[in-house]
Amino acid sequence: MFVPLPILIALGVVFAILVVLALRRARARDPLLGGQPPVYRPAPLRHQPTANATVDVSGGGQSNVMSPEVQAQVVALISAGRKIEAIKVAKEATRLGLKESKDLVEGLE
Repeated sequence: MFVPLPILIALGVVFAILVVLALRRARARDPLLGGQPPVYRPAPLRHQPTANATVDVSGGGQSNVMSPEVQAQVVALISAGRKIEAIKVAKEATRLGLKESKDLVEGLE
């Protein structure tokens, strides 16, 4: 079977163009190859308060729920000068972000 040379050249050019287009799209998605990094979208907060007795310690209109035991532990840590540990305890208890937990602890000071 004989295929003329100009047709082979045309098919080679079309194939090369398709390969270049495919690589450009892959580069646009891959930040390691110089593309844009993906946009950060935080996951929605799924906080479910416990069923035991809770105390509402709202700082600026936010409703943050901490049990009395945790609140006493946070206040004790603050009074001992261990603010970072108090923020960690509040963050774990309320499942809030770091900034919200810091604001909460600073509101208890």
